[in-house]
Amino acid sequence: MAQEEPRKEGEPIEQAVEDEIRSQMGQEAGVGASPDWSETARRIEAKIRGEMAAWLGMQPEASWEEVGLRIESRTKEALGGWAGASASDNWDEVGRKIEARTREHVARWSGVEQPEEARWEVISRHVDSRVRAGLGSWVGAPPDASWHTIASGLGARVRDQLQEWLGGPRSEQAMGEAQGPAQQEEATVRSTTGGEGVRREEFRVSGTELLEKFKQIVHEGNVRRVIIKQDDRVLVEFPLTLGVVGALLVPTLAAVGAIAALVAECTIVVERRV
Repeated sequence: MAQEEPRKEGEPIEQAVEDEIRSQMGQEAGVGASPDWSETARRIEAKIRGEMAAWLGMQPEASWEEVGLRIESRTKEALGGWAGASASDNWDEVGRKIEARTREHVARWSGVEQPEEARWEVISRHVDSRVRAGLGSWVGAPPDASWHTIASGLGARVRDQLQEWLGGPRSEQAMGEAQGPAQQEEATVRSTTGGEGVRREEFRVSGTELLEKFKQIVHEGNVRRVIIKQDDRVLVEFPLTLGVVGALLVPTLAAVGAIAALVAECTIVVERRV
């Protein structure tokens, strides 16, 4: 620590305090002591600008305008690089490329022909149709069922699920489905033992089997957490505490049912206490 210089005789204490503060700021900023505030500020500004320039791969003597342009270019590449945008594009071009690539991805997912040229109006109709068909198949409705019909079917499913978990009678339709051909021939892909007394199991199931397999796993008990994945991507995970039954599981079952309507195949990862 630098030795504190004694205050000169006759020097106002305010001036001495100011000189000390200015000296300390310069020393801590690594620019050394300077005789006045303007020089201290100039040195600190030059240091900050040089450090930012070096971080951006530029010469320390670069101006703020050059630093700003490089930051803007990096930002364009970070935001729009995946859509084909480059640093030389203006912001309007970056926005158009991001919108076009997003539209193309959504169009491909929804099954639109010639997705590169599809308009949002066409894409929205296909998305509506696909989601409606997926939810409709889960409740037993035809692919062209209206949203009102699907909502009624979902309401019936939720009521049946509540009755099942709470021990009440189920509807004839739900009983018929439960007594239908078994669709639970899933193979256990892997069973491993993790740390802290946890065993992991993985099941590969189709979308139509997902909800029933999830309910079966929960009924078996001793489950710490359930993760639903598609390939290596985690879609959702549910921590299951002891005693969570009945109506408390309805939101979870609804979420699993929505996933089941939208995926063809997925993996259930089960963590059990051992």
